[in-house]
Amino acid sequence: MQLQLDIVPMDNKQRLLEACGTAACLLFDNGCERVVILWDERPPWPKMQEPLCWHHERAKILRELQQAGIAHKPVFLVCIEREFESWLLFDERLLSKVLSTDAHPVRIPTQRYPDRMPNPKGTMTRLFRKYRGKTYVDTLYARSFSVCLSDINRLKKCLTFRRFAEKITGHTL
Repeated sequence: MQLQLDIVPMDNKQRLLEACGTAACLLFDNGCERVVILWDERPPWPKMQEPLCWHHERAKILRELQQAGIAHKPVFLVCIEREFESWLLFDERLLSKVLSTDAHPVRIPTQRYPDRMPNPKGTMTRLFRKYRGKTYVDTLYARSFSVCLSDINRLKKCLTFRRFAEKITGHTL
């Protein structure tokens, strides 16, 4: 099966919550058969005393879809537990490839419950600082992760990744 993906990144979570209906509508107008709205549970600058909750964000997205007139279309909502780095931390082989150099191979240990870590981005930052001596910047290393990803078997251990993959493909993993 060959998927054709059209990715519409939003500047930030607030913009996603406010413009997802319009963006999804445009995707359908351009011939997309299904739309997956994907967002991080954990905001970029969380207030540690506030509990994480998807309910209000989900409700806002559903209102946006209703206002855009596409609530009946195949739109699927997937909230990543914690944040995108949670998915990456499920695959220690992928992390090892990205952090290794020819002169200094790296072996990252398996992370326990990355989707329950309080700060996955902070964990990723510490790994990059330790093994690369550099700051982790998600947008700078995104291509490295995509190039080094050889299979999704380890990522499938993560429930929200599996849900995302199933919603994109329309098939159960």
